[in-house]
Amino acid sequence: MDLSHYADVIKKLTTLYYEPDFSSLFEQLTEGESKSTRFLIKMEVKRLSTPTRRILDFRQRTTSGVIPYEYDGILHHMMPTAIKLLETLLVQHQGHYTLGVYEEVLAYQVSERSKSVAERDVVTLDPAAAFAVEPVQYASYFIRNEERMHYSSGIKMRIGERFVDAMTSDISTSGIKVKVGKNSDIAVGSLVNVNFSSLRQEYANHFLRDFFAYKLMGIDEEEKFDYLRLMRIDDSTELDTFITTLITQNKSKYKVNVRYQEENVVVKGYEQFFLPRMSGLPLYVSNADKPVLSHLLLNENNRGVYDYWVNEESKSQLEACWQSPWMQTLMQANARIETTIYSFYYTQNGHIYFYAADAQSLAKSGSKALFLAFACQRPNFRVFKLSLNPTVFDEKKHLLEVENQHQALGTQTLAALQDIRWVGLLQDITNENVLNDYKAYAQQGSDFNQLHQYRLPVAEQRAQLSQFKYVQLRKESRFSYKTAIVANDTELSIKGWSNDFSTEGLQVELETPMDVQIGQRIYLELPMLQKLSKKVALANLPYSVVGCNKAKTVLHLQIVGDKATHIGCQFFNLLISSNKDKLKSMPEPSQSPGVTAVLRNMYCHHLATMPLYIHKVNTSYQIDRIGISQCENSLLPLFECFGQAETPYNLYPLLGDNSIRHTLDEALEGLESTYRPWQQVLYITIASSDSAVETRFEKDFDDEHERRQFVSHSLQKGAFFAIQVMLSRTGRPDMEFIEKELNYVSHYAIHRAQKLEDELWRVRGVVDLIDVSEELLYRLGLRRTS
Repeated sequence: MDLSHYADVIKKLTTLYYEPDFSSLFEQLTEGESKSTRFLIKMEVKRLSTPTRRILDFRQRTTSGVIPYEYDGILHHMMPTAIKLLETLLVQHQGHYTLGVYEEVLAYQVSERSKSVAERDVVTLDPAAAFAVEPVQYASYFIRNEERMHYSSGIKMRIGERFVDAMTSDISTSGIKVKVGKNSDIAVGSLVNVNFSSLRQEYANHFLRDFFAYKLMGIDEEEKFDYLRLMRIDDSTELDTFITTLITQNKSKYKVNVRYQEENVVVKGYEQFFLPRMSGLPLYVSNADKPVLSHLLLNENNRGVYDYWVNEESKSQLEACWQSPWMQTLMQANARIETTIYSFYYTQNGHIYFYAADAQSLAKSGSKALFLAFACQRPNFRVFKLSLNPTVFDEKKHLLEVENQHQALGTQTLAALQDIRWVGLLQDITNENVLNDYKAYAQQGSDFNQLHQYRLPVAEQRAQLSQFKYVQLRKESRFSYKTAIVANDTELSIKGWSNDFSTEGLQVELETPMDVQIGQRIYLELPMLQKLSKKVALANLPYSVVGCNKAKTVLHLQIVGDKATHIGCQFFNLLISSNKDKLKSMPEPSQSPGVTAVLRNMYCHHLATMPLYIHKVNTSYQIDRIGISQCENSLLPLFECFGQAETPYNLYPLLGDNSIRHTLDEALEGLESTYRPWQQVLYITIASSDSAVETRFEKDFDDEHERRQFVSHSLQKGAFFAIQVMLSRTGRPDMEFIEKELNYVSHYAIHRAQKLEDELWRVRGVVDLIDVSEELLYRLGLRRTS
């Protein structure tokens, strides 16, 4: 049977083949056809939708213009016009390279060859087009939290002195979507008064005679009509009740619009992948008159940032920074703050003394060289990036999740949250190059007493700790205890001290870096603790490295072997049981889910870094989502540089070089979801003359001179960015967190729910991008030209 008459139907069905509700769509599109015709159409659609690995190689069929093009591990050679067609077809077929796609591109190439040169299609490929990514607007699910129903009803709109008749497309208590003719000449932001004329006739409610106030938020333009998105600004409770009742009574008759809940699933699902794995420490500052650090939000990856500031009494001294003159000066600004904090500490007579200062205060006071000269000699020298954004507590936004989960907040707890005035992030950006560069400041004969102004006062820990409720909590208590240790690998021994311990592991800090890898086995000796025990030898104790900082001076260790026979485990068990009154347990986060939900929501509104999401597409990895928020971000201009009107965010500056993509792919393959993030610093230059992009990993420079020269020349050529790239492998998606929204979508459109769930299950990794450009320039003594 000749199926040429059904070519359009077959083509349409091949684009729908991988939809969950394909069977019902097939029935609709072939309605009225005989069983035998339907059978033949279905067989042809199935044939065309079969995945293939066939190569499109046109090098023997044309004399010039053929270029290589790789997709899903298959290297094709085609003309730019054929590549453009292939990319269009892949989008239509949801990324599946099928026999039908292959045959269509092949037929197109044959058709082009039959034309004269003047008649052939011409296209200039944009190399950045393949790197467009879809944004995930963090915290955007707060915009709507009520049901919306497709409902067509006549209305009358009043715009100024003009009246316009229109039809609703869908309706909810907070807004309506209105279908109007082209060129309605209504400006976005206009006040639009709406009278529900058809509903008034149908229901004869007296209050429906009135006009209700709406604001035009946007216009969706289509070929024959425009759709106005109107947000209600009227506060009529009668209209609230009427529309809610209308939707409830007509759910079975009219289709409920679940798009807003689909968006909620996507946003909350992607947030959930990133937040438990972010390396920065979200912090919250209260009291506008005298700012104090009031709340901290912990996960397993950022716990090290918090632990660094804990003193010998197991009290965090991070909040002491807010008692320092330099921090008080910073907090006088009512705008976004970004600065670098330098810190170190030393121990004297059993007490730990912290010193800290920010880059601006050191430069203004003339103490930069002196401070860094002492700091860089300390093994505990750290460099942090601090970002702070002013905020105002918004009950409608920030308490939404608390109300949805029926999590009550006490009066005092709520008052403390309402007093938050700044939301920020503290990130450890120390690495080997940072340490080496600052060693250039080392000097002899300086007076250490001149740095007394930067010694932090001893703080009583008052900041409340909260932990993401969806991160697995630590199995056992940790105890703050500093004692001498010696770490041994196969080649050398390095002295250091413990920061804390539990029965099954320790965090140790070394005097000099140890070149270790995650999973590597090392051996500990505990010389001071050995004096307490004559029965067992506290030497050659085997531990595995489960995490370390970039400088490889702070190691997180876990026992190797059975804890019942491990000498270290047995000793620390005895030590803890015999000294419960003396040992100070590390402070653990509170488990108030309501407080955690509020802090989470507030941070999502003020996202300080830029997360990227890696999906597994067939056999390859693909970065196709980027996390953004309403908050300003210094990396946005970089990823908007090659954006287009329909796709404003583009990763070409980051991923245009194939070697960068391969490095990330290889790193991801070597990671487990329990590992700490892989990290490298990447330099990116965009020439202002021709938008040429050049990228180099910091580790790939031969020496310090070459690296400095690259940065200096980049500043002269155009835009320069230094980005700390932190890559983590994700585990399974947290479906429990989005269960409510997903169940709602499933109730009305199960195939859509399945599609959303499949998308989240394909996430394999997250990349956290941290802009460290300003710290690098400060460190090298360089300045931007403009």
